[in-house]
Amino acid sequence: MSNRLVELQLYHLHLPFRSQFSHAAAQRCGTDTVVAAALLADGTIGFGEGLPRKYVTGETVDSVLYNISDTLTQSLKNLEPKTFPDLLDFADNLPYENEQHQTINVARCCIELALLDAYGKYFKCNLSNIAGWMGYSGFTRSANLNNIRVSGVLDNSEPHKLRKRFRLMRWFGLHDFKLKVGSEADEENLDFLHDKLEHDINREKATLRVDANGCWDVDTAMAMSEKMVPMGVCCLEQPLAVQDSSHMHALADLSQLPLMADESLISLDDAEYLAENDLVDDFNIRISKNGGLLGALRMAELAIKYSRGITLGAMVGESAILAAAGKHFLQMVPDVVFTEICYSTFLLKEDLCQKKIRFGYGGKLSNLSEPGLGIKINQEQITHFLARPPIKIRLC
Repeated sequence: MSNRLVELQLYHLHLPFRSQFSHAAAQRCGTDTVVAAALLADGTIGFGEGLPRKYVTGETVDSVLYNISDTLTQSLKNLEPKTFPDLLDFADNLPYENEQHQTINVARCCIELALLDAYGKYFKCNLSNIAGWMGYSGFTRSANLNNIRVSGVLDNSEPHKLRKRFRLMRWFGLHDFKLKVGSEADEENLDFLHDKLEHDINREKATLRVDANGCWDVDTAMAMSEKMVPMGVCCLEQPLAVQDSSHMHALADLSQLPLMADESLISLDDAEYLAENDLVDDFNIRISKNGGLLGALRMAELAIKYSRGITLGAMVGESAILAAAGKHFLQMVPDVVFTEICYSTFLLKEDLCQKKIRFGYGGKLSNLSEPGLGIKINQEQITHFLARPPIKIRLC
């Protein structure tokens, strides 16, 4: 039977959190995400997700829905690939900008993942086979998923809340931690974590890094860098705002800590600029932020080319769809230093997947081996979390 793409269904979902999560850019008790369902003529359905953050890519739920319906839908008509590599060639060429030259990475991610999932199922291909299609020797079909462990991400809560969350994470065996900063509690939270982790950090049994989400000026970043070096902090993520490019060179020259790019790392051009000018030591790659699984793999390819460290981050509140894409990334990309994926029902009240995809004890992740994304979505859950009526787009 034909595998022609016949319909897209777009869902705006609101996924509530178990508790509030705060950082310098936002405070949230839940997240708004866009899920796309790609329906093939034979009845196969694939799911994709894009999680917009206006302060990251400039996209909102409304702009994602519009750019899928307007910019991306036109290229999807008459899609009927003969092989899975044909589909990969098509998906790799989906645009990252609309006609107004605005970034549409989240919209692109949503559609790309839906296509990869649907046609992966149709052709019975696991997405980790993309490594062979890319023809890049740095990637493998079985990278370090069994070796890497998920980091404990701590928001900039009041100290008593942070201490409770930290103890729960330690009880669950986590040993890598990232602290969000940007509140009056920063120094107290840092002192507490240093006290609790110092022994293990010195024995290389734990790590601590800090994420400012662009909330500091260069003087604050320099002062905090000096304070954090003796604390054993291993990396400072996005200390300056994206628009504060005039001070990036000075901070790169003077900082005593390795620097990581996140909000300033949206496109491949961003990656080239940051690496060629030696402005950062590490890339925080995120599937939704960087345009999908293929976009994230292209970013990782550049990171390896320029000898930059790789972290696979996550947008706070990702569902199982983006988490599964992240797992496939880790199954292909070797030497990823840190990851923050698969929080699932540790953060969300409920997830969309029939089988839990969250990380296990010690932050351990399991492989995905089924075709497509390798997960089964509970469509009743999609209906349950609808924030507005779904959009159906007929393509033939």
